[in-house]
Amino acid sequence: MTAARPFQGPRVVAVAFLTLMGAFGLNLTGGQFFAPLTAAHGWGLSTLSLAVSVNMVTWGVFQPVMGRLIDRLGPKPVIAASCAIMGLSFLLSATIDSIWEFFLYYGVLTAIGFAGCGSMANSVLVARWYVRGRAPMLARSAMGMNIGQLVFLPLAGWLIVASGYEGAFAILGLIMLAGVTPAVLLFVRNDPRDIGQGPDGDPLAGFKRPASRPFSEAVRSRDYWCASLGFVTCGYSLYMVTMHLPRFAVDLGGSLALGGVLLGIAAGASAVSMWLMGQLAPRYGKKPLLVGLYVLRAAALAWLATSSSVWQLYVFAVVYGLASMPVIPLKTGLIGDLYGANALGTILGSVWLYHQVFAALGVYLGGFIRSTTGAYDTAFLSASLLLLAGGAFTAMVREPRLAQAAA
Repeated sequence: MTAARPFQGPRVVAVAFLTLMGAFGLNLTGGQFFAPLTAAHGWGLSTLSLAVSVNMVTWGVFQPVMGRLIDRLGPKPVIAASCAIMGLSFLLSATIDSIWEFFLYYGVLTAIGFAGCGSMANSVLVARWYVRGRAPMLARSAMGMNIGQLVFLPLAGWLIVASGYEGAFAILGLIMLAGVTPAVLLFVRNDPRDIGQGPDGDPLAGFKRPASRPFSEAVRSRDYWCASLGFVTCGYSLYMVTMHLPRFAVDLGGSLALGGVLLGIAAGASAVSMWLMGQLAPRYGKKPLLVGLYVLRAAALAWLATSSSVWQLYVFAVVYGLASMPVIPLKTGLIGDLYGANALGTILGSVWLYHQVFAALGVYLGGFIRSTTGAYDTAFLSASLLLLAGGAFTAMVREPRLAQAAA
C-alpha cells in the first residue's frame, strides 16, 4: 500500500520553492523600510545599513548551527521552526519605536530564521529526495529565491504606501507564519525512506544511499576549501551589487526607483538561467557551468565598473542576473555530490558562513570606497577580480564522475 503511493518528491520541491520564495522575499525587503523608518524616527541611513550587516553576519554565524540541527533532527522541523521565527520577527517589527528593536528583530531574529529556512536548509531537503535528479530539482526549488524578489520587493513597497511600515511588517510576517510554515508542516517529510519510498521515486527495496563523508573529513580535503573559496567570491559580489546598485544608479542620473527595477530585471534573468542550468547540469556537469558563470559575472562587474550611462545598467542587470543566483544550486549540488547527504547540513552551513562573512565585507567596502573616493568603480572592479579567482578555485574542484552522471 505504501509502495503504491505517488512519489512525494515533486511536492517537497514545490514546498521548498515556496519556502525560499518567502524566506528570500522577506529578508531582502529590509532596505524597503529604510525611508519610512527614517521619516518616522529620524534614524540615519548608516545606522539602518549597519542593521543589514548585522543580519548578514548573524545569518552566516547561524548557518553551521542550523546545519548541525538539520543533520541531527532532519530538515523539516528546522525549516518549519525557522519560518515561524521569521514570521514572528516581522510581526514584532511592526511594534518598533527604538533602533535597538530594529537591530534585534530584523538584524538578529530574522537572520536566525533565515539561516534555518534559506538555501542551505532547502538544499539538504531536496538532496535527500533526489540523487539522479538532484541538479534540476535543486534548480527548480531555488527559483523561489528569484520569484521571492520579484513578488515581495514590490509587494513590500505597495504595503508601506497603503498601510505604513507597521502594516507592511505585520502582513509580511503573517504570510510567512500562517502561509509558509503550515505548508512545511503539512506537506514535507524529512526523508523518502520515512514513508517507504526511495529517492527519485525508485523502489526502496535494494536502494543503497551513496556513501557520505563526515564534516571532519571534508574540512581536511582540498575540494572543500577550493569550493568554499570559490563560493565566498559569490557572496562578496552578490551583496555588494544588491545593496549598492540602487545608489550607483542615482549617481549616474537615474531615479530613486531605478535600482529596484534593475534588481527585478536581474532576478527575472536569474530565474531563466536557474532553469537552464538545471537542464544542462546532468549533461555537462556542475563544475564547467559554475566556472562559466563566474567568468560571466566577472565580466558583468567589470562592465559595471566602467559604466557611465544609465542604459549600461540595463545591460548589466541582464548579464549579471544570468550569472548570479544559479551559482547557489550548482555549488550546493556539487558539494552534495562530493560529500553525500548525511553531514550535508553541517558542511553547507560552514561554507555559507564563509560566504556571509565575505558578503558583509563586500557591503561594507562598497560603502567605504564610495564614501572615500566618491565613486564605486574600484569596489566593482575588486568584485570582478575576486570572481575570476573564484572561477579558478572552482575549476580545481574534482567533480565526482559517478555523482555527475547520476545527478
